[in-house]
Amino acid sequence: MSILSRIFLSIIIIATVFLGIPHWSTLADRLTTITVEVEHHKANGKSWDSFKGEPDLAICLSNSLTGTLCLPEGDSISNILSSQCPNSYQCKFSVRVPDQTFKFSVVDVDAALNDPIGTGHCGIGKTCQVGQATVSIGKS
Repeated sequence: MSILSRIFLSIIIIATVFLGIPHWSTLADRLTTITVEVEHHKANGKSWDSFKGEPDLAICLSNSLTGTLCLPEGDSISNILSSQCPNSYQCKFSVRVPDQTFKFSVVDVDAALNDPIGTGHCGIGKTCQVGQATVSIGKS
């Protein structure tokens, strides 16, 4: 390894130790409300759950600096085990979000395999169409 590579690697390690790795909870000074409203049927016209059931809603936010955060819990779509709003087409979440645009996923939590409702990019103060969901971030 060259001397320049060693110096660069040392600087990165020192910066990480002293500054830490950013985490979702450190990104914003205040909680932001995220409102999700889901279409009543999947794109193929079928119901979200068996017996014409409504979706069980959860979300995931991804950012290159902080990784992925899912609500109410988890760090990936496949790891979400419970929903914030069971049997509902609408849901509100409170979370600290990055100031810039970030990747956003809406999920129907199921016992066997979670259904992605939509994935896209959105940011504070915007309303975005994400697959079969409309997402408003920081708007009432």
